[in-house]
Amino acid sequence: MKKIIYVAVVMASAMMMVACGGSGSQYVTKGSKSKMDSLSHAVGFSVSYGTTYNMPDVRLDWEEVLKGAEDGLQVAIDVKEDPKHQEVYATLEEFFMHTRQDRLREIELTVKAEDSTATFNPKDVDVFENNEERKSISYAYGYDFGFNVRQSRMPLQTYWIGEGMKAGAAEDAAMAFQYAQDYMRRYYTQILPEQNKEKSAAWLAKIEKQSGVKKTESGLLYRIDREGDVNVMPKAEDTVKVDYEGKLSDGFVFDSSYERGEPIEFPLNRVIRGWTEGLQLVGKGGQITLWIPAELGYGRQGAGGSIAPNEALEFKVELHDVIVAQPAEEVVEE
Repeated sequence: MKKIIYVAVVMASAMMMVACGGSGSQYVTKGSKSKMDSLSHAVGFSVSYGTTYNMPDVRLDWEEVLKGAEDGLQVAIDVKEDPKHQEVYATLEEFFMHTRQDRLREIELTVKAEDSTATFNPKDVDVFENNEERKSISYAYGYDFGFNVRQSRMPLQTYWIGEGMKAGAAEDAAMAFQYAQDYMRRYYTQILPEQNKEKSAAWLAKIEKQSGVKKTESGLLYRIDREGDVNVMPKAEDTVKVDYEGKLSDGFVFDSSYERGEPIEFPLNRVIRGWTEGLQLVGKGGQITLWIPAELGYGRQGAGGSIAPNEALEFKVELHDVIVAQPAEEVVEE
């Protein structure tokens, strides 16, 4: 369903990349009319242009879309299930999966009945029956957008998102579309990685000064919170059984075996370098906190979802068990 609703949003999947207990508002401001924010403008432009281009019959009220987006952006970033979002999502699902499709078919049949040689063009159609429906769907569309985009942790300005939406819905928008796309591409491949590189370096420098934190030659920072059995420490080729919690520098928990309610097992040499190195520093039954520079984690590419390019990571890990790798059997040649 999300693909149907967001067939229009060119950059939506890239933006699903979020401070624990924080709210979306910590990354969202109103913005200043006197100083354009290119990122927010490009985001808004991409939404409206993509919608208008892919679904010309869905003539949204962009002021209502912005109102919905502003409300959706304010939802706490760590909220995964929001009753209001569930409600608007159901509204959108019904409209886009059923109502819109049924109306387009009816209109096309009517056109063909009047003139069998006529060509049905969705650009000539307004799928909404009345302005009340238009406003309702527009608000829901915006709320769904804001609810999802809030997780990107991008510094967005609602004024310039709105201005971008207006520009993207204009008749001459095609001329500026490439600019918006080029900017979004540059943001994710150049601007954001450099910003995160500086942010991560500053964060790790502060962590390094904390009591009990040590640093390896590779740049990995760690603290032994509970030593465990030093006689049973894993090697890279061993399999470990662990519970863990992964955080970003702003405190957002992006992954946790505790939340899932069960530990996980994996070969230690099949994970990011920071884990492979760090888990060899603690014994069975112990607990360690790792602060992993991007070059020992997911690097300049990031990992999609919540982990952006050049993002340093924090992991609290409890080592429950070590399954020692069995040596490969030697093949005896006859």
